[in-house]
Amino acid sequence: MNRFVRAQLACAGLMLLGAAAHADDTEACDLHQDFTQPQWRLACDTAIAQEADPGKRAAFLQARAYVAVEQYRYEDALGDLNGALAAYPDCADCLHERAYLNSELGEFAAAIVDLDHEIRLQPERAAAYRERAFARAFNGDLAGAYQDRVRSQELESSTSALQARGDAALWLGRFDDAAADFAQAEKLARDAGDEQARAHAAASREEVALWRASATDKKAAGRCVMRELTGDGRTAKRFIGDCTQAFLLAKDGAAKAEALTTRATFWAVFDGDWDRATLDSRVAVGLDPGNANLHVNLGFNYLQTSHSWAARREFDRAIALQRSCLALAGRAQARANLDDPDGAFADARASFEMEANPLALWVLGDLVYEKGDKDGARKFYLGAYKAGSRDDRLIARLKELGVDDPAKAALE
Repeated sequence: MNRFVRAQLACAGLMLLGAAAHADDTEACDLHQDFTQPQWRLACDTAIAQEADPGKRAAFLQARAYVAVEQYRYEDALGDLNGALAAYPDCADCLHERAYLNSELGEFAAAIVDLDHEIRLQPERAAAYRERAFARAFNGDLAGAYQDRVRSQELESSTSALQARGDAALWLGRFDDAAADFAQAEKLARDAGDEQARAHAAASREEVALWRASATDKKAAGRCVMRELTGDGRTAKRFIGDCTQAFLLAKDGAAKAEALTTRATFWAVFDGDWDRATLDSRVAVGLDPGNANLHVNLGFNYLQTSHSWAARREFDRAIALQRSCLALAGRAQARANLDDPDGAFADARASFEMEANPLALWVLGDLVYEKGDKDGARKFYLGAYKAGSRDDRLIARLKELGVDDPAKAALE
């Protein structure tokens, strides 16, 4: 949900909770003020400490939690929201904020519980259905996500709601419904002069054609295997339709996740579209959450799209399910990106000790290179080359370190 809209909801909550609230009571945690300033936090902390009314206290805690989320202090935010709901369990805005936060943390089941509660309290609130649709989609309930998008559009019709309903229809194979929603969204956006929304809807209409390309081919699902994928443009485009059919016809979550994982490989390797690859991987994890390999795949996709925090979370989950050299190497890279060199080194070393692999050697090389240890870096980078890595950056780094002919050096 748009953060500005959620800020408005939070501010509204400050006024709505606690029947006896007055304007001056809410100034301490007013999100319309500059909450980046230390005095805002001090005044808000003081107000929370002094407030006895459960409704007002919940509203103040929610406002402070909102600021914590803005500053990526997720643990602080979750603590405040838990406190707010302990004080006032029927705080709809607090439930909404905690659901948003849990979705950010990938805790979609917990988010859905809060949104179910919010909808019982405020069944006509479109934002609650939008938020639940998001959580349901990534928790493996694609049909439920579509139902929520339908309800959201009924309550609050808009170009974005049409776009979202079309997206949800696409995942169910409701191609005609999706195309109709995208066409209507494109028209509304054009009429409103919103070029960005118009272009998005137009691109979505084109994507429908890709997804449904093999819809009438009874043999399509059987071709959704990597050996069928070539660099030929025509074959590659058909592959999207083939894997979409495999996904739609699969009988269980694990099989659906496998089809999406294969399709994601196309998006990433042959189309260079890591965002769509990541989307497929996210849905795959929701469909088969106990598969450690799917969390590893998603973690590496997050690394490719510069989301190292989310990547580390997925590698943590993979390792909890099944410790592997790939998961450890991926977490090492995520930790290195997040300025945790000690954790990165420990993970990379553990990964290499399980199995010699270029990913771990890359991380080890980068870490010691940053410390100025050129001999150590040369050793690790050359090890990555011997293990099969031929990345241009690796070749350049080796030359920088005096290895002009890596192939020759690898034989020595």
